[in-house]
Amino acid sequence: MTLRNFKSSAPTMHSVAEAAGVSVSTVSRVVRGHVDVGEASRARVQAVIEELGYRPSPIARALVSGHSMTIGLLVSDIANPFYPQLAKSVERAARKHGYALVICNTEDDPRETKKHVEMLEDLRVGGIVQASGGADDQALLKQVRDRVPVVFTNRRPSVEPSNYVVADNAGGAVALTEHLLEQGHLRIGFVAGPEFASNAAERLKGFRSAIESRESRGQGLLHAGSFSMESGRIAVQDWWDEGRLPTAIIGVNDLVAVGVLEQLMILGLKVPDDVAVAGFDDIELVGSKLLSLTSVRQDIEQMGIEAVKMLVRLLHSESRVAGVRKIIRAQVIVRGSTSYRLTALDQIRPRGRGVGSQL
Repeated sequence: MTLRNFKSSAPTMHSVAEAAGVSVSTVSRVVRGHVDVGEASRARVQAVIEELGYRPSPIARALVSGHSMTIGLLVSDIANPFYPQLAKSVERAARKHGYALVICNTEDDPRETKKHVEMLEDLRVGGIVQASGGADDQALLKQVRDRVPVVFTNRRPSVEPSNYVVADNAGGAVALTEHLLEQGHLRIGFVAGPEFASNAAERLKGFRSAIESRESRGQGLLHAGSFSMESGRIAVQDWWDEGRLPTAIIGVNDLVAVGVLEQLMILGLKVPDDVAVAGFDDIELVGSKLLSLTSVRQDIEQMGIEAVKMLVRLLHSESRVAGVRKIIRAQVIVRGSTSYRLTALDQIRPRGRGVGSQL
């Protein structure tokens, strides 16, 4: 029988084996890259696979290996530009290792996380990259137990030992605050994020540390918020209405900082002449000439690459020992939104119409 006869229907592993004159188990070993196959047999099977256009069934492979060549990625808000950048990096790295990617949007809701993880388990994913960890860390790890390896990224997990790749959030916040202090700002506002998010807590901790150290005489003003633009808008308006507007404002992430920029524009204030503004993450948008926002870069691309590399190593490790971690250096990228250096008069000039709350 010629190869032409095998092309009349969708090729299967059995038809590949018959056309190549080998056993089905030999075809399976070739498909899986197993070393226990003679070179002549391997070459013959690969030639038939290419000629017939055979594609191994991911479901069948999952049944044999226990998992599919798929990785799940959990993000909290796919509309936040940070997460598409991270997803792009994770997808590229996963593809390089032969894995496909499934993205799940949790909206920082533990119930949504549970549903998505159940779906990922049904798909027999090889592993999970959790980029939106928070109050559900312990429940997630308990749910998957030892069946599916998990690597946390973006946010440091609350459960130890865990595997994670995160940025030095506290160190980055210290460096950013010191940059503003060096610019002459003595009244610096910080728009904080949700308490359950470890990256938000670490950035606030770094900000406080820089304000309180070096006898800087700096005054820190704190406004509670979330990771949204609306948080930035509300903080500026509240400081303007209820107290002194800071001479510099840090958003817990770049979206918050963009909200700060927008509200300052509505109030008729100039950046950085009246108020300097900075953010965190250094998403692609803020580097544009339109925004030129100073931000703390945590290297989103490297974060995704390292998370996948860590997960693949765990997948190929028999022990899957938890506690593998990597901290990525954070770097302050100075742009036009903080480049103005205050004069002595500016440092004492009141901003706004009242007295603001301080740390």
